[in-house]
Amino acid sequence: MKKVGFTLIELLVVIAIIAILAAILFPVFAQAREKARSITCISNQKQIGLAILQYVQDYDEDFPFANQIATGVEVRWYDMVQPYVKNGSLSNSIENNTSGHYKGIDGVWHCPDFPSDQDAEYGVHEYIFPGWNPGSGLSSGLAGPVTNDSEINSPGDQIIVAEKGQMDGNSSWPFFNANEWWWTNTAIGTPQYDYSVNPQQAPWYPTSNHNCDQAATSNTPNWGADYGNCGNSIRYRHQNACNVLFSDGHVKAMHEGNIKFATNIFDQQVYAAQVPAIGGPFSLY
Repeated sequence: MKKVGFTLIELLVVIAIIAILAAILFPVFAQAREKARSITCISNQKQIGLAILQYVQDYDEDFPFANQIATGVEVRWYDMVQPYVKNGSLSNSIENNTSGHYKGIDGVWHCPDFPSDQDAEYGVHEYIFPGWNPGSGLSSGLAGPVTNDSEINSPGDQIIVAEKGQMDGNSSWPFFNANEWWWTNTAIGTPQYDYSVNPQQAPWYPTSNHNCDQAATSNTPNWGADYGNCGNSIRYRHQNACNVLFSDGHVKAMHEGNIKFATNIFDQQVYAAQVPAIGGPFSLY
């Protein structure tokens, strides 16, 4: 009786078909996994946004400081909204005596795509959430006055929390950089526009010239994780998109180049109140 089996050609054809299907499906699976991670990150920011809004309601519509440093102890905004989040881990860092305080570690404070377990992966807008440091040498002790929710001109457009880049070491900034020169080409020369006069006239340049996760995009040089300002740079790590929280509480993934300084970062009333308190021109050039 003649045995029936596969010929070598048939086996090779089957293997080739499987290889082709794998080549097609693996990128799809990778995209699906990345989408799930991005959704988790969006969920994190949604919970953080609800916590901030509850804090604002309880404190006369005032936003918290990004951080406070008094008597050598630093308390960050993560600690201030913790009662409304009830998530994350306490810090054991001796830096600024933050041990026993919340610094944005684990739980909703950790993005699945962040390349490490660094603290402060999410940062607040540095002008809407100013810092307070009596030891800074400023006569008032304030880097800027507390921002009231009524000062936000366009809550649906104003970004207040965003993902940040990885920073060398185990600590990072609690805010993201909101200076004009960081978002426009004024960083390389004399400012071309005075936003206090006309904030809508701006040369739109995304904050993409600093890449802090050692994964440079085609138009982004790789600065590496040891670049000093990585910890306050917005980072586009979700398929070239960054998840951001707006002042009205909604969260959105925004692709590189779509975040506009005058629309999403700058607020004339807030900046007019903050920058003079810091001591300097209207925008820090």
